[in-house]
Amino acid sequence: MIKERKVYDPITYEEQPDGGRTPMIDPYDGCQLCCPYCFQQSDENWNKNIYVNINIADLLKDRLKSWPKNDTIYFGSKCDPYMQLEEEYGLTRKCLSVLNDLQIDTMITTKSDNNLIFRDIDIIKYFKAQMTILMGISNVNQIGKGMLNHNILTANKLINEGITVWVFITPILPYIMEIEKIISTLNPNIPIFLDKLRIKNKTVASKTIEFIRQKYPEFIEKYIKIINEYDEKYFDQIVNIYSENNRIKILF
Repeated sequence: MIKERKVYDPITYEEQPDGGRTPMIDPYDGCQLCCPYCFQQSDENWNKNIYVNINIADLLKDRLKSWPKNDTIYFGSKCDPYMQLEEEYGLTRKCLSVLNDLQIDTMITTKSDNNLIFRDIDIIKYFKAQMTILMGISNVNQIGKGMLNHNILTANKLINEGITVWVFITPILPYIMEIEKIISTLNPNIPIFLDKLRIKNKTVASKTIEFIRQKYPEFIEKYIKIINEYDEKYFDQIVNIYSENNRIKILF
């Protein structure tokens, strides 16, 4: 269910393993993509409702008026800022307008495959501070499309517009995603980040296994080993192939 609400602070902080805190903007709380392997799925309350933070852009200007110019703000911890709901509410665009006016370095994380990001090309392309798009390839609706993955095309179009783009294949879906073909199809100037499938929660494990059973049954036995028996052979091969490639950043 979609619910509108007002927030009191437009900035939240995501705790990092090194003890740092990353400032985040989430125009929405919840995600319409519903990737079964998403770490958020470990929260039993996740996505029971998707909240629309209707006043978030209105609060940003005062909240950020003394923001340090070198401190980057990130979009997309509890939501995908370009999921389909954004077409109706436009909160991501409104927040970007404020950040642009204030000239604050910004990173946007998205793996939506709906082209909504191009609606905001007039802001993103001419952003007054540093703008980086973190494009995820592991959208549940795109993972089996190989080189035709829509988000590969989006990443290439964005960098051709002169926008800084990083690509994240996080997580890698073994045997389903053709990693070598994906990498070869991406613009060679795009850095690529790889991470393995990390599933420790039983709820996420069961959702992922059921998804594989229904959509990719030919790989179900391999996924049971990866998820339940911690079989790392596939990911070891990835490390062997790309560990000396300076363009590829391995996160495991």
